[in-house]
Amino acid sequence: MIVFTDNMVSARRYFPNLREAIPAPDPSLSDILRELMGDAVPQAAVVDDFPETFPNALVVEKASRSQYDLIIKALGGNPALPHGLILLAGEGQGFHGQRDRSWTALDGNIHLVVHLAPRVPIYERPLGLTILAAVSALQAIDTLPGLAGRAATKWVNDITIDGEKVCGVLTYAQAEDNGVTGAVLGIGLNVETKPDVESSRFITRATSLREKSGSPDKITIAATIRPMLQALADNYRHFLAGGYFSLLDIYRRRSAVVGRWVEIHPDSPHDPDEIIKGKVNAIGDNLELCLENRPQPVTRGRLALRE
Repeated sequence: MIVFTDNMVSARRYFPNLREAIPAPDPSLSDILRELMGDAVPQAAVVDDFPETFPNALVVEKASRSQYDLIIKALGGNPALPHGLILLAGEGQGFHGQRDRSWTALDGNIHLVVHLAPRVPIYERPLGLTILAAVSALQAIDTLPGLAGRAATKWVNDITIDGEKVCGVLTYAQAEDNGVTGAVLGIGLNVETKPDVESSRFITRATSLREKSGSPDKITIAATIRPMLQALADNYRHFLAGGYFSLLDIYRRRSAVVGRWVEIHPDSPHDPDEIIKGKVNAIGDNLELCLENRPQPVTRGRLALRE
């Protein structure tokens, strides 16, 4: 993996074994490097022991805008954006989750954006990318001391531990001529730092992996980014090989909502005003919620768990 960064000290927090080098950046990265780093001359380094799925990483100490939005914009003007490009920011401004809800980007946490160019027919299951990102986050957390099996999926794109939010995922797919030409995964994971988030019916409180682990000194972004990228690489290959349902099975088994009473509130001003209440019996093949005594599954909305 070739790493380009505006701060080598910051980059080594993710990749401690970086060795400085002078590889020339891929010409297709020039615009996005300029957007990320302004007039700064990127420093280059190499890390040898990361999945080949990700040949390039762009690491900035502070991002002035959402890297997720930046990659999506770049896809519109640069269809040759290389496959497996990852972006990491120590902290930043303008970061957000689903429906543009703000996400606090604090130093010591992982703010990861991944660009994939699968060049395959459009996925029959459009939410497969969300499942891919969420399951990869679960599996990365499982590798850390005191956290195996504790993280759960909260419909549709959050990860919680003990009911407290620790991670959120975002996904975007670009299609052309009946094929996916670009996909973007965004993963925000609270590793070392717990953001100060106002409690609501949808988020009781936020937490961090360090807070939940019994060995907080072993919970670092370097210890977390390696299994995260490995899980993403493995699951991406599995997904392309037809592994949608096996990934979905993990998402279902690790659900924090199946068997629970929930309220589902409108997700946007364009949704009906109805608040749907009921017990979740199952998660369908396209992540729809199947509620007890309700014939129609729920496909969208903001979910609150009822005590």
